Amino acid sequence: MIVSPNRRHLLKTAACAPLLAGLPASFAQNAAYPTRAAKLIIPFPAGGATDYAARSIGNALAEVWRQPVVPENRVGAGSTVGTEIGAKSAPDGYTLVMGIPAGITIAPHIYPKLGYDPLVDLLPVAGFATSPLVMVVPADSPFKTFAELVAYARANPGKLSYASNGSGSLPHLTTAWLLSLAKVDIMHVPYRGSAQALPDLIAGRTQVMIDIIVSALPLIEGGKLRALAVTGAQRTTRLPGVPTVASLGYPGFATNQWYGLFVPKGTPDSVVRKIEADVQAVTVDARLRGQMWQRGAEVAFLPSKAFGAVVRADSKRWAVIAKSTGARAE
Repeated sequence: MIVSPNRRHLLKTAACAPLLAGLPASFAQNAAYPTRAAKLIIPFPAGGATDYAARSIGNALAEVWRQPVVPENRVGAGSTVGTEIGAKSAPDGYTLVMGIPAGITIAPHIYPKLGYDPLVDLLPVAGFATSPLVMVVPADSPFKTFAELVAYARANPGKLSYASNGSGSLPHLTTAWLLSLAKVDIMHVPYRGSAQALPDLIAGRTQVMIDIIVSALPLIEGGKLRALAVTGAQRTTRLPGVPTVASLGYPGFATNQWYGLFVPKGTPDSVVRKIEADVQAVTVDARLRGQMWQRGAEVAFLPSKAFGAVVRADSKRWAVIAKSTGARAE
């Protein structure tokens, strides 16, 4: 008997039906992920480094997925408000969390009561970029070098204040660490983000700030801020004339901001792998690399396992620094 192609297809489908029935109900959904818009929680206000990096990767993924990636700025408490919201969201793959050191590797060591455990309640999907921090003063500041600032602070205790983009943020802890090494006491003035802190710095309401280069670079290039040092292990190509902190007499001092995507614990592994693969694909794109480089960040893909190892090591490091400096969220 000759079986037509259409009948042959129907027979094969019928034969496979028992096998398909035994698969998890989420299999088809995961295989086609995403089938609708995803939400990207950004734990800092619009206009800062975290927001810029998050929207850049979100837009790149939206093009690949042909589905919107909707940014949601959920701010407060040094990024812990938004990070906790993300950690407690439905683990269906449609809530992504923009992860940075503040809410992931610093918060557990400086907040006495944290409503989530970032190393347990969030799964690291992929890292996608890093950037150094930069120490800046107003363009009309009398301080031309970090050494001059330190000398003044020692001779005039209580006269200077430093801004940060939030209590418990990476710039806050980085500054506290450096000031403890320099043995100077400068008053901390926390803001709700770089977009709020930098205008006050330019106006002279605070005298110095260590900030993520992504936020500060346009103001440095625009002549409103002067860069005194960068925190990376090497100088950055975006500010080649600016020395590293380590080279100014603080050997071993180095820290960078990393950017990565997380999802709530319990998100299906197939979805995690899909997002991870798509992040890797978009980080090859020259447009994303160019966008980030223009703001001083370097695109560098890290797969889930390697990114998780970086996160765990970073958490141990900040635990030591928080203890040695006595830094606490204010």
